[in-house]
Amino acid sequence: MCLETARYHQTPGQPLDLDAARTYGQQLFLASMNDSRRPAELHLPMAMRVSEAIRVINTPPPVAASYQPVLFHIDPDPELLRQCSNEIRLRDITSRTDHFLYARAGEYAWSKRQTNQVRRTLKVLQLVFPGANLRFRASDILAMRSYDDDGNIRSTIEVLEDAGLLIDDRVPSFTKLFARKTQALPEPMRSQLELWRDIMVDGSKTPPRRQPRDTMTVKGQMYGILPAITRWVEDGRTSLVGISTEDILAMLPDDPSRRHTMMLGFRTLFTILRGRKLVFLDPTKAIPLRGPKRNMPLPMEPTAIRDALTNPDPAIALAVSLIAFHALTTQQVQHVQLTDIIDGRLRMPDGRSIPLAKPVRVRLTAWLDHRAKRWPETKNPYLLVTIQTAPRLSPPSRNFPWRKAGVTAQALRTDRILYEVEQTGGDVRRVCDLFGIGIETALRYSATILEPPTPGERAPTHTGEIDNESASTV
Repeated sequence: MCLETARYHQTPGQPLDLDAARTYGQQLFLASMNDSRRPAELHLPMAMRVSEAIRVINTPPPVAASYQPVLFHIDPDPELLRQCSNEIRLRDITSRTDHFLYARAGEYAWSKRQTNQVRRTLKVLQLVFPGANLRFRASDILAMRSYDDDGNIRSTIEVLEDAGLLIDDRVPSFTKLFARKTQALPEPMRSQLELWRDIMVDGSKTPPRRQPRDTMTVKGQMYGILPAITRWVEDGRTSLVGISTEDILAMLPDDPSRRHTMMLGFRTLFTILRGRKLVFLDPTKAIPLRGPKRNMPLPMEPTAIRDALTNPDPAIALAVSLIAFHALTTQQVQHVQLTDIIDGRLRMPDGRSIPLAKPVRVRLTAWLDHRAKRWPETKNPYLLVTIQTAPRLSPPSRNFPWRKAGVTAQALRTDRILYEVEQTGGDVRRVCDLFGIGIETALRYSATILEPPTPGERAPTHTGEIDNESASTV
């Protein structure tokens, strides 16, 4: 009775005071009336078995038949959102995503900070979209970047995709660009161009079959044909069916490069439309395809190469050295993996085995030390990693690390090939075997030599570090 009376008069947050409880006497209680562990409810039958309950919890909710768009979009207060996300007690999201979150965090060696960021972003989603039926659209998650600076949007999308709670309505950037450039075109011309875009980007498995092309290739051809199509629309054309060979010839520019790009675009466009029986004839068949204007390859200033090779950023120094000494392409540097370098030799996808020059090995060691110190637990298999790719298995972007290098990869590659052409006296076969280029490309570089050096003469090096080892062949 003393304990029950003390609990009755107890102040929240204060210990029990038995002396104060005896001041006004004791209150009688019936035994076991306040016991929360009442055994009567234990004998009630279960609504479902444990295995069924686990299956219901892990089953993603159904996709809603309709979607109610937002009438007025107003970004929430970031500070209020941050406070509410820390105080939230609902577990509708985290109970379904914690398993996938911690599984991905363990598989890709996420830091504790990144894991907490993703978990917090999931709680913010629950606050901002309370009626989303536990399924979230990727476009709504991407819009959180405008008012939530502490969230990890990309990793959150990956976790929701693993859990089956993501409605992926993301539109590729090229699709948005294409829609913006063609929105003023009339029908059916716009539908014809959209068919061309879809087949060029995604390919076609139905006859006539077509392999998918790179988005940058399709983008260049789109910019090549848009001026002519815009002029036809201004003249009153609404379809590509009536376009003749004379109409295309009248639109071809005088510049060889622009003319070549426009002709490539029109050839692919009318080939696809003819294959889908949307036009009767291909007006580009009677027009010969001329090559683009080729610029004369020029070497770089030695000081610019030396400055790039001595860059304090180890990633920049390594990427520059791989191209300055071995003329790798940007895509090859981007996709070099750790297992491709064995005993100082770089194994290329085309079968070549390149012995790395000593300056390259020095910069490779510096980068590997920096990589191990900065991301000691990363499982990314690629040689170059960034803060975005370290917790994933994807390669870096094609612009890394050239945005801060001060030089371009193409200029470095051109300079290295020109140097080899000078040293070998224009030996096309050796240049092709050393750098993996075609005969036509090698002839364009060898044409820059006016007078080949004599057998006993050595041309000056384009950098102070390139030596005989950098010119080693397979």
